[in-house]
Amino acid sequence: MSTPDDELADARPRVSRRAKAWGWAGVALLVVIASVFGWQAAQQPVRWKDVGFAIESATAVTATFDVYIYKETDAICHLRALNKSYAEVGVTDVRVLFSDGAQQRITAPIVTTELATTAVVKYCEPVD
Repeated sequence: MSTPDDELADARPRVSRRAKAWGWAGVALLVVIASVFGWQAAQQPVRWKDVGFAIESATAVTATFDVYIYKETDAICHLRALNKSYAEVGVTDVRVLFSDGAQQRITAPIVTTELATTAVVKYCEPVD
């Protein structure tokens, strides 16, 4: 006499060895891809994180951001102010000195040509 469990076991198709091998190969490929992206991110000499901004007037805004320097070199951060249409209305460069610390919070003013609605770091790069 067969039980309901035996009937279910017979109803499920078996997975072939080839299908299992392709499944494990797919998992291994995903691990390799994630590792490559992680390794590339770890090689960046400077990282930044936007913290906030303050609209001072129609022609000025301040940006606050954190900078993390991973190599013993200074960095330049390029800031930009954007209007409500996401057009660039102001830019400035800020030099970040490694001698002031590997982690820093910086607040920098940006002069604008019209009212800005946001200010962000475009990118940071090490100074050679």
